[in-house]
Amino acid sequence: MRAALFSVALLWLAHGSPASAEDLTGYTGPQLYSQFCASCHGRQGHGDGPVASSLKVEVPDLTRIAARQGGKFPDDKIRAIIDGRTILMAHGSRTMPIWGMAFRVASGQTPQAEFQTQAMIGQLMEFLRSIQHPPASAQPQ
Repeated sequence: MRAALFSVALLWLAHGSPASAEDLTGYTGPQLYSQFCASCHGRQGHGDGPVASSLKVEVPDLTRIAARQGGKFPDDKIRAIIDGRTILMAHGSRTMPIWGMAFRVASGQTPQAEFQTQAMIGQLMEFLRSIQHPPASAQPQ
């Protein structure tokens, strides 16, 4: 766990941490994606970000999430993956940063911190839903 938190801190510093929780909570989904996800997943979400080639695992194409799930965007699964604070044992070890922890820390020690964290994850989910390509079977011939 300590190593995971250290990697999140390093990535956050590399991306430039915001000055305050309000700076983060005011971000739109595309802004959060650009700040925290694009370095690995690429600007368009195709898994071709500048950091992707240095990773030991293949970075998934985020524009095909729904296509890989039979055309349905899996809200609960994507929320859990982005958040990362709950380990999904069936998926093995975690290679992605634990953004739920980073967003929670950024939100400070306020009663609203968890609400703000979930709102930011929701913003990211809405952005990811907006960049989905239809399954190959649904595309016009």
